[in-house]
Amino acid sequence: MAAAITALIAAVAGPAVVAEATDPCGSGSNPVVCENAQPGTPMSQWYSPSAWGDIQGFSTSESVQPGQTISFKVTSPASYTVQIYRLGWYGGDGARLMPTSPATLFPAVNQPNCTRDSSTGLTDCGNWSVTASWTVPSNAVSGVYLADLDQSDGKGFMPYPFVVADPNSHSDIVVQTSDQAWQAYNMYGGDDLYQGNGPAPDGRAYAVSYNRPLNVSGANGIFGSEYAMLQWLERNGYDVSYLSGIDVSTHGGLLLNHRTYLASGHDEYWNQSQWDAVTAARAAGVNLAFFSGNDVFWKTRLASSAVDGGSDRTVVTYKMTKLEFPQPDGIADPSGQWTGTWMDPNGAGIGGDMPQNQLTGTLFDANGYNAEAITVTYPYSTYRLWRNTQAASLQAGQTYTMQTGTLGYEWDSDVANAVRPSGEIDMSSTTVDLTNGTFLQDYGNTYANGTATHSLTEYRDPKSGALVFSSGTVQWAWGLSTVHYDLATHEDPVQEQATVNLLADMGAQPATLQSGLVQASQTTDTVGPAVSVATPASGSTVPAMSPVTVSGTAADSGGGVVARVEVSVDNGATWQPAAGLGNWSFSWTPTRTGALTLLVRAEDDSDNVGTAASIPLTVGPQSCPCSIFPNSATPAKPDSGDASPVNLGVKFATSTSGAVTGVRFYKSVNNTGTHVGSLWTSNGTLLGSVTFGGETASGWQTALFSQPIPVSPNTTYVVSYLAPSGHYSADAGYFADQGAGLAPITALQSNSTSLNGVYKYAGGTVFPANGYNNTNYYVDAVFQANVTSTTPPAVTSTQPAGDAAAVPVNSPITASLSEGISASTLKFTVKDQNGNAQSGAVRYDPVGHVATFTPNGQLAMSTTYTGSVSATDLWGNAMPSPYTWSFTTASTPPSFSCPCSLWNAAATPANQNTSDGHSVELGVRFQSAVSGYVTGVSFFKGVKNTGTHTGSLWTTSGALLATGTFTNESASGWQTLTFATPVAINANTPYIASYHAPIGYYSSNGAYFTSAITSYPLTALQSVSGAGNGLYLYESGSTLPPANTYNATNYWVDVSFTTTPPSGSSGGSSTAAATSKGAVSPAVDPLADNDEAVTATTGVSDAVHPPTVTFAQPIAPQSLRIRVVTTVGTQGTESAAGTPVAGTLLYNPATQTASFRPDAPLRPGAVYRAVATANGLNGKAIAAVGWTFREAVAGSSAPAHLPKSPPNGQGPMVVALSTEGDSWRRVGPPPPTDL
Repeated sequence: MAAAITALIAAVAGPAVVAEATDPCGSGSNPVVCENAQPGTPMSQWYSPSAWGDIQGFSTSESVQPGQTISFKVTSPASYTVQIYRLGWYGGDGARLMPTSPATLFPAVNQPNCTRDSSTGLTDCGNWSVTASWTVPSNAVSGVYLADLDQSDGKGFMPYPFVVADPNSHSDIVVQTSDQAWQAYNMYGGDDLYQGNGPAPDGRAYAVSYNRPLNVSGANGIFGSEYAMLQWLERNGYDVSYLSGIDVSTHGGLLLNHRTYLASGHDEYWNQSQWDAVTAARAAGVNLAFFSGNDVFWKTRLASSAVDGGSDRTVVTYKMTKLEFPQPDGIADPSGQWTGTWMDPNGAGIGGDMPQNQLTGTLFDANGYNAEAITVTYPYSTYRLWRNTQAASLQAGQTYTMQTGTLGYEWDSDVANAVRPSGEIDMSSTTVDLTNGTFLQDYGNTYANGTATHSLTEYRDPKSGALVFSSGTVQWAWGLSTVHYDLATHEDPVQEQATVNLLADMGAQPATLQSGLVQASQTTDTVGPAVSVATPASGSTVPAMSPVTVSGTAADSGGGVVARVEVSVDNGATWQPAAGLGNWSFSWTPTRTGALTLLVRAEDDSDNVGTAASIPLTVGPQSCPCSIFPNSATPAKPDSGDASPVNLGVKFATSTSGAVTGVRFYKSVNNTGTHVGSLWTSNGTLLGSVTFGGETASGWQTALFSQPIPVSPNTTYVVSYLAPSGHYSADAGYFADQGAGLAPITALQSNSTSLNGVYKYAGGTVFPANGYNNTNYYVDAVFQANVTSTTPPAVTSTQPAGDAAAVPVNSPITASLSEGISASTLKFTVKDQNGNAQSGAVRYDPVGHVATFTPNGQLAMSTTYTGSVSATDLWGNAMPSPYTWSFTTASTPPSFSCPCSLWNAAATPANQNTSDGHSVELGVRFQSAVSGYVTGVSFFKGVKNTGTHTGSLWTTSGALLATGTFTNESASGWQTLTFATPVAINANTPYIASYHAPIGYYSSNGAYFTSAITSYPLTALQSVSGAGNGLYLYESGSTLPPANTYNATNYWVDVSFTTTPPSGSSGGSSTAAATSKGAVSPAVDPLADNDEAVTATTGVSDAVHPPTVTFAQPIAPQSLRIRVVTTVGTQGTESAAGTPVAGTLLYNPATQTASFRPDAPLRPGAVYRAVATANGLNGKAIAAVGWTFREAVAGSSAPAHLPKSPPNGQGPMVVALSTEGDSWRRVGPPPPTDL
């Protein structure tokens, strides 16, 4: 049917005819009608969709008044003319040549290079000379004019738009041009506010000038959509005048002279004065017609030209919203004012946090370049806007579809945020699946695929009665005129009549209405609809955190129709739409208990708001199973845009005993991959995990544990999930001043010692211990209150099985339990037949409920062993007695074949290249069950891990046993070094194999050595306290074995082992194996979680060269901390590992460099660990950085006294803090506040 309607409209849309006025220029006539009765100039003589050739120029002001002179600055290689045209209808010609245009043929002129400010990217051609001018006739009609700059040799042409503004005009409609947006997209000089050679990381400028030639081409110029609107207005004889955006910004009071303010096209850039002027006009009863999309998006400020002093000739916006990228894109506006997106809450208090829909009615959603069609469905067909159109004839189930491009190229949605205008109605609905990555996810940075709904909207100011309309699309005017950039369209009578209808309700009538359209009258309806509520019953009780259906009826008695029904559950602070009109319903989930008054109201199609019905209710306690967040909760930012794998969680507590039965999280469409949910104690003990299955594309996801996990009341726990592809939900600041949920389960509010909203970057499940900005990541627990268990845990199976014989001496020893246990209560022993307990490590897997005993060495052959396990479950039930079983080992050792290694040639890292570009020694702690020979070292190489690599074998006490240099390496994959002489090693004795990565970018798998890895007879040992595995040491060469560990990370170092000494070995040989890999995980950086904030650290320390760190950004000196502690030690001279070193900090703000001066000499040759932390000037913490350094052996002495003046004239040296162990005291004056 939609196609049939479209075809019918095409048939009836014949040639439009301008009605003839008897005397268009008689006394009291409309100046626009009179002007358009003059003979026009054919488009072939004046129109060009873009500038071309060498001639360039601009006007010295954006608008001029009748009787004033406007000047032009032009550069041209040939003589040229300046022809002045007024844009309008003119019988279809579209413009008229002004008879007073300069008749002069101006000579060729070569203007100097424009002035450029590299700090802002501003190009200002104010240093050009005036070469032409035009005196505006005193009787000139207000309008948009073009100065056509035309080379006489036919090799260049530039049309330049400007406004003739009449301050004495009291026209019905005043049209504002989008000239700030014209300049924002103007690339003259090499950059604009988006791209180019500017100082921002993305190349954009922070400021642009009106003092530049302007190419009018493209969707963002005058011929994008603005000309189409003004041509249609003048064709139909509306009483209209014009102002530039600068006029509205500087003389906003002129808007009060008119009935209606109108903007069309892409009015994206607004300043505060402009906002204030339009808002004041609305408050005074001036109607607002926003025939635009993406309007009022970026906030700007105006500045004078630094070149010619012209006022308001510079548009400034630092787009501070881009500072919220993981890597900030730009700098803050040095004025201290907010110049980011209007809606960004990060600008609160300095001019931001002002969502534009509180003025326009719609909020930006779909970025360019989109070309869809606006649709009007049957429920909207009876609204006033569509009277006398084909859309008004729709039947149930039918849709009227406008032409492609009318919804584009950027468009808005009606968003139900806290500032949505009261009583606003939608007059259409078009839902689009945006599959080109253009759906806005945040406040102006991140775009992705998604589904958005566009609506035409209206609301009436509740005090002044001003009517406000938003088309929510840049290209509405494409249905009014065929003269515009890009796609060819036809005039659509439905859009034309709807525009006539709207302007009539705004008090503006056409004097020369084109044929086929119907004169409309202004609404006389002033009475809002009445509503009645059927359910719930007044005075009833409803449960908290469970959906409640509110339903009823609505009817209008003022001559219109019901256009919207709204429900408020917060005493009228906010209103949400109900489904349906005459008969309506609303689903509501109460999130607090106690007395509450439900309010319901309706609006009609003349934007009258009816009296609200009031229903008193009581909200009772919630029933369980229950969660922190209701299913109706949705993030303001469903997709953070961060694609890094990360664990995200929330801290919560219960008010009663019970059990957590599952995990929930809110999923964005790009949050893909296998998600794993986990429950932890507050100190990081894993209580259980579960893998999500059967997920939907987006929204809340739930996974239930195999068994309920008991929790204690009033005790903090953490529930988390792994997002392997990132794109998690994140609402910053959520937990700063509130918790979430209702008893018996609540999320905690952040405080000074414990932030809520926790995370940890890792490719696998880890405890999320970090907090940032009190962010809600929308993670939740499923809780069942008042459940208990009295059944103790039991062992369900063992390996080896009871009474097993001929068990290999390297067989794992495990016991599977019937339920989760408290790991601290687990007792697992293995004794031989003589009752001697075997030494080893005990590990508990809370996911599989498996306890593992790993002997420190291999078991003896032909020996009977007895295993014993006892534990207490999470409910507090203890096993009544230990479970025991016996097995007998084989009489022969396990078979194996060597030469052999820990990993086979097909093994590949999850992350082949980390992002860490520092020189580092990386290693593995291993041992062999049998004596033999290490013949070489191998490592896995990613393509970025270049340079000369060396390999080494060490004792665990630091003695170097062998070393060599890798040669003939392949680009990636396993690389092998064969030592010149094999090294004999003893059975069951730990050693360290390492290699040196001179430029970093090593391979890694985090949390790998949480248990031992055995490839008999070799074992990579479990990482435990005091004997970590996955080793590293930051240094420039292999002079010390790697001794530090981070997150039990495997850096993919291997050994070549044999039981017999090989012959003919030689150093320097190299072999490579397979390089394929599977899923990519993030870098596991042994230096720190993230060291991007630091650009340099020292590696060797002495009295002249203290440990030093250089920050990549200025820091707040009072926040600086550098903690220096001892490490494992060097040749027995070091004190116990982890002992803090006392000292004093120095910070040089000129170089952003901090150093640590120890109070006493450090031990020569000893290795120390340093960790630096600080806050940036914005108060946000910079990621901590850690490194190791070695105190020089020769020439060590007590550190020099703190300098009284900076070395080498580097600027002020600030003495910040001194440390005594782990306590800090100030030893110098507070740093200046401007640092």
